[in-house]
Amino acid sequence: MKGHVNSSGFPLQIAISNHVNELSVQHGWSTKYTEHSWRNGNTSESGFIDLVLAYSSGTQFMVVECKRVKDTSWIFLVDENSPKVRRHAKSFVFRKSGPEVKRFEWLDLTLDPSTPESQFCVIPGTDNRSQSLIERSSAELVSATEALAMEDRSLSLDDREDLRIYFNVIVTTATLQVCRFNAQSISMKDGTLGEADFKEVPYVRFRKQLNPVYEIPEFYQVAGHQDVAKAKENTVFVVNSSHLFEFLREFGVDNGTSNNNYLR
Repeated sequence: MKGHVNSSGFPLQIAISNHVNELSVQHGWSTKYTEHSWRNGNTSESGFIDLVLAYSSGTQFMVVECKRVKDTSWIFLVDENSPKVRRHAKSFVFRKSGPEVKRFEWLDLTLDPSTPESQFCVIPGTDNRSQSLIERSSAELVSATEALAMEDRSLSLDDREDLRIYFNVIVTTATLQVCRFNAQSISMKDGTLGEADFKEVPYVRFRKQLNPVYEIPEFYQVAGHQDVAKAKENTVFVVNSSHLFEFLREFGVDNGTSNNNYLR
């Protein structure tokens, strides 16, 4: 009986929630919802959010998917000519003043901690011709985050100021590896890497055109193709479960001028 329970992901989800709440005084985060139902009216998708974590300020929320896997690594590919770490991440911002909604969109914010960033993830033993576990989970997570923002917007009173920032997070028992390579060293004959450098990391930004549910702002109708591509991207933080406390303690929105302008 215990084996069946342990083969599910629920014990990890419960452990993460308890761990977050027990150490809330040290990192400022606590569990707001568990198994929170959601429905995205734009796509008719629905499901349950494993955990929603809220920061003590009441303005920041992590939408968390818990992934228990056994004896495996998730390998993120990063070109050696790309920056070693990145600080920007796509986050959903809901900002209103009274009845006027000023922001309700995905925005690039500067966030700590800085991490490697990748759009390719290799999971050993999976069929790389089909959408991978992390891509499916990330796409659904992005849709769930939008649905939660829509729910909060519908519950917000017209006589109140409100600022809410939402972040996509996957917490997994998988070991996270970054594979740095030189694109010029990839064989055109058999499509394999030459030399590559592998390094274990505690967390990483997974950035990809995961699920372009939210309507692209009208500005991009006259933008270049690179701007349109960036508008369709989302960021999911992938965190090894053993390093969750460290991640929560270091996490924060930079108070720089660019972020302040976005959040007005």
